[in-house]
Amino acid sequence: MYNNALNLLAILILISSFSLVANKRQNAYITTFRFQSLILALISLLISVKSMVETKKFDEVIFIFLLIVVFKVIVIPLAMRRTSDRVEYKVEKDFFINIPISMLICCGLVVLCWYVVHNVEGITNPTTENYLIYSLSVVMIGLFFMISRKKALGQIIGFLVIENGLFLAAMMTTDGMPMIVELGLFFDLLTAFLIMGIFVFKINSTFDSIDVNKLKHLKG
Repeated sequence: MYNNALNLLAILILISSFSLVANKRQNAYITTFRFQSLILALISLLISVKSMVETKKFDEVIFIFLLIVVFKVIVIPLAMRRTSDRVEYKVEKDFFINIPISMLICCGLVVLCWYVVHNVEGITNPTTENYLIYSLSVVMIGLFFMISRKKALGQIIGFLVIENGLFLAAMMTTDGMPMIVELGLFFDLLTAFLIMGIFVFKINSTFDSIDVNKLKHLKG
């Protein structure tokens, strides 16, 4: 029952990554990321509850659940929503790669991840293998989304999805990382998010757009 629940939630995170690639509205990007982060929070909650039931001790993974809810479900989406409200274009009309081809590429990335993980020696547990496939697929789709979008806000979302995939892999294959490692990752995430937020505002104030192609005009 526990493994089935984790498997279902991991699949939902992977599906949300496909949904992200299929969208072209910036507010839809934010909503999808919030949904994905909420599922990630539920996974961390399940892992911490299982650990506390088995060991009869308080599990520090519960703090990760709280951090994900506070920052990834509430604070970061609200900050990105405010940023989205200040920019002119709410919909991406042109992409480096159109949406139908992007979806096919994402399917190919999932197959590639399955092939790579399936051929890694030392993984004897089929459940762990599946978790790695889901997690690596989310990372690869997040990376593809990041490089296929021209607007800076979409690229920030792609970076955050990559981080979600890494967290998913760490939690589901190790039953929770050490607390100090998790806090370090969160600190890096927040630092990168603040830097990217400043980057978006500078592009928007200089070019009245958040299209990163505008940076080409900075060439001397």
